[in-house]
Amino acid sequence: MRRYIAACFVSFPLLAQQLPDAKELLRQCEEALKKHRSYQYEAKMAMDMSMGSNPIHMSITSSTAVVNPDKMRIELKGPMGEVTIVADGEYTWVYIPVLKQYTKKAAISSPQALSESFGMGNITDPSIAIGDAKILGEESIEVDGNKYVCWVVEIKLKKMPQLEGAELTDGVITVWIDKDLKIDWKMTMSVKMQGGPMPGPVEMKLERIKRALKLDVDLPDSLFRFTPPEGAKEMAEVAGPHPMKTPNLAGKPAPEFRVKSLAGETFDSASLKGKVVLLDFWATWCGPCRKEMPMVEKIHQEFKDKGLVVLALNVGEERETVEKYLKTAKVTYPVALTTDSDVVSAFQVNALPTYVVIDPDGNIAAYQVGSAGEAALREALAKAGFKAGTPK
Repeated sequence: MRRYIAACFVSFPLLAQQLPDAKELLRQCEEALKKHRSYQYEAKMAMDMSMGSNPIHMSITSSTAVVNPDKMRIELKGPMGEVTIVADGEYTWVYIPVLKQYTKKAAISSPQALSESFGMGNITDPSIAIGDAKILGEESIEVDGNKYVCWVVEIKLKKMPQLEGAELTDGVITVWIDKDLKIDWKMTMSVKMQGGPMPGPVEMKLERIKRALKLDVDLPDSLFRFTPPEGAKEMAEVAGPHPMKTPNLAGKPAPEFRVKSLAGETFDSASLKGKVVLLDFWATWCGPCRKEMPMVEKIHQEFKDKGLVVLALNVGEERETVEKYLKTAKVTYPVALTTDSDVVSAFQVNALPTYVVIDPDGNIAAYQVGSAGEAALREALAKAGFKAGTPK
């Protein structure tokens, strides 16, 4: 009896331990690596899929190297060959050796944003969960000979970003998140779906494990430079199962949004109705964004008294970083942070800069991804009525 009572007292702290909020833990997981100067890791993903009587097994390995906030290199190897992705702070390059093709895209800020640009979605986005994600408990997992105590988080899926139109009949993602580092060492996914591009019912199971993680390491600049190999051809889009997804919301109603500028002024879709709005999604690390700021300021000065509202939306940076940069940027249009808003995902922004022109009726008149110069931006504004210095 004494042993039983003693055992109860020993286990009581574990039973009484307060579990973290699952969605907040997922958010911390998404931000964890961004807090380090640099990092690199390797990952292995195994996928099993069955479509009727046709089983498919696929294994993909990858290496990722990142210098925050603007440099990235990802190398993928799988049954369909190799892919190299390099982001140098101004552009993102995708190269497929077997095809000798590469493409040059706008700057992409992180592996998560890159995943979204390929239409793969982001598992830490609460919008894909049915109800609340939940903590299943603790579990120790071994990586590279070391044991890490993890929270195990379960997410119920309600959609598959990869396969638009497919009906998800059952879907669960489980993530093992390091209690201290907030790194997601392991992820599994199990889904059943039908319809859309699927010829019949499909079952899929996937497991991804990270290893060889190094934090705050010195990575050479040469790692983040891309020189097209001899004989390689530049393409507008590279071929592949998941070509880079460039969203275009032109012609659609603008999503509702609400942000507060650094000066404390609130801007929302309701109060801006009846005006032409230019949203400029940018970041201080984005070279093309910085280069085009004087152009945006010029347009702001030209049209501000004619009803144009220019609103710069900084993507993912801290207030101190933005304010420090703006001391030398010499812009007079309002600037707002997006860290406490869903405006970035609502407008499907996965590369910078992205310009969105909203007409007086609240519809998106133009949607421009990447740097295209003053003429292109003026052409975009003309679609909402601003032409030759005079709005309709």
